[in-house]
Amino acid sequence: MDMTGNDFIEILTNETYTTKTFEAADQATINLDELFSDVTKAMAAGKIFSDTLVINEEEPIILRIETNLINLPIRYTNAIRKIVVNDEAKEISLYMVVEHPLVTKSHLFIKKAASVQSFLDDPTSVAEKITIFFNEQIEQINANKEAAKQAEQLEAEQAENEPVAETKNQ
Repeated sequence: MDMTGNDFIEILTNETYTTKTFEAADQATINLDELFSDVTKAMAAGKIFSDTLVINEEEPIILRIETNLINLPIRYTNAIRKIVVNDEAKEISLYMVVEHPLVTKSHLFIKKAASVQSFLDDPTSVAEKITIFFNEQIEQINANKEAAKQAEQLEAEQAENEPVAETKNQ
């Protein structure tokens, strides 16, 4: 599936791309089957889309699969517009996006999964690649949560153990 930059910008500007959101109560209930089913349908129909899985935790983890010309989230319309304006037709790709304060300093990690055509040719291997990527990022978020929790505990212990300054009444 190829598209010019200006055609892509028109789709973003007019918001004629599709979006769908799925939810998981927590990490134990993540089911990517519905997400992959919708992704497959959208790509077979030649649609530009952004499908999201929200893992509802204290700080939600957002997993997203999107089609795009470049590796920016589709919602960054203004930035995309500046980069792809007047570009010749090129292949649309499928991107994996993870959003959470502990995934990176920017709270966002985006990586190309495959071209749309590669997904259509072999959806199973691309879905496996996406699943592995999402699992790795969730593991990293969990490790960062644990490290932050341990740092907080250490600070609390150090604060308790510091001698209290005594004041003398004169």
